[in-house]
Amino acid sequence: MIIAESPVATSTKSASMVVSAYRGGVEVIARWADDWRDLCVESVDEQPFYHPEWIAAHIRAFTPKANVLLLMGTCDGRLHMALPLLEERALFYGLPVGRLRAPVNGHTCRFDAVRRPGPQGDLALQALWEYLKSLPTWDLVEVSYMPIGGTLSALALAAEADGFQTAQLPMSPNPYVPIPPDLQSLCQLRGIRNTLAKKGQLKLRRVGAANSASLQRFYELESAGWKGVEGTAIAYTEQGPQFYNEISKWAESLGCLCMYTLELDDQILAAHFGLSYRGRYFSPKVAYNENFKPWAPGHLIVEEILRDCAARQLHECDITGQNDEWKAKWTSRTRPQCTQYIFRKGISGSIAHALGFRLRPRILRLRNSVMSKSGASQVH
Repeated sequence: MIIAESPVATSTKSASMVVSAYRGGVEVIARWADDWRDLCVESVDEQPFYHPEWIAAHIRAFTPKANVLLLMGTCDGRLHMALPLLEERALFYGLPVGRLRAPVNGHTCRFDAVRRPGPQGDLALQALWEYLKSLPTWDLVEVSYMPIGGTLSALALAAEADGFQTAQLPMSPNPYVPIPPDLQSLCQLRGIRNTLAKKGQLKLRRVGAANSASLQRFYELESAGWKGVEGTAIAYTEQGPQFYNEISKWAESLGCLCMYTLELDDQILAAHFGLSYRGRYFSPKVAYNENFKPWAPGHLIVEEILRDCAARQLHECDITGQNDEWKAKWTSRTRPQCTQYIFRKGISGSIAHALGFRLRPRILRLRNSVMSKSGASQVH
């Protein structure tokens, strides 16, 4: 149920900027979805992962009972910044803390606040920090899958300037491929293509409709490979298909869904669950047929997708996810990301910072030193 017409816990005014907090379940996001969506289109870094539909689908699937805290910066009734967080009690290296964290996991791709560019956006960011530091309910803020240099990086800098302790844990950077203007430069797999041509017709298909048959084929292909063996495939939980089914319908309504399959006659060699959005192609999930591993199906489909992106005049392929070894074949360009922490001033925040970023690194160095010496003694 939406938190009525007066969901504001408290507000803080900075010049003409008002920051308000809305608490409740996932319905809080629906309350502001229209304004949030409009803000996304004009934001500093516009990506599909920051839209209210993506965030709401994630919460519904993976944390349906979460306590949502939505911070909104407005001026004259116009939204200038939006930051959704989850409020919870948690253990941080054994210490009970109040934590505000981003609604993310391995399916998220990346996460950042949405902010309008220019002076008004800067004012909204500073006002939101002023409001956030006044909230008594948290000891630490934790944001994973955060692009370094984005809006939440700026929020962390504002916290540092205020004397708050912050820390970053690097995550594997996100690789991306600028779409080459010369398609001949993509002809890297001629030998494999010639071999497969003797076995059948190679064809790339792109589906923009969120039909259950296409989604099910993708889930089955992913489950049949190493992700199925490790138990990380989408279909291995109820939450996975729920999330991807929902965002595929949203992406279809937006006209950006791209379900790619590379087929050899009637056999699927590889598939991408992708999004084409504002000149960029994103690939949140990929899968390939391991029976065709000697013919590099994962690379073949990337080459075909890059050709299709060039034909549609897209300028970038954002592979998302970790900077895995296979992606280095296509690009050396990456964007850094991290898990960002902000620790509240006070006993709990200070202890949490010490546990995570002073004591723990020393313990790990000591353990590694002991193990190294133990290994050396065994050799001699």
